[in-house]
Amino acid sequence: MTDSIMQDDRYCYITGRTDHLDKHHCFTGIRRKAADQWGCWVWLNHDIHMTAHQQQPEILLQLKRECQERFEEIYDHETFMRVFGKNYL
Repeated sequence: MTDSIMQDDRYCYITGRTDHLDKHHCFTGIRRKAADQWGCWVWLNHDIHMTAHQQQPEILLQLKRECQERFEEIYDHETFMRVFGKNYL
C-alpha cells in the first residue's frame, strides 16, 4: 500500500479520532486503483465514512478537491488529469 499523500499518521482526517478507522479512497470506481497507487486516500472514522457515502456527498467532493490540490502540489495538474481524467477544482 502506498502511503497517503494527505496524511502522515493514522487518524480520522475529519475528526482526528484514532479509533475504528477505514481507508477512504478519495477517487473511486475506475479511479480507485490509481488512488491507491498515487496515495490518494485518507483515514476516516467508520461512522464518518459511512455518513459521507450515504448522506453527505459534499464531504466526498471536498476530499476529492483537497486531494487534487495536494496531488498538484507534489506533481502537477497535467499529471493529475492524465491519471484521474477529471478536474474537481
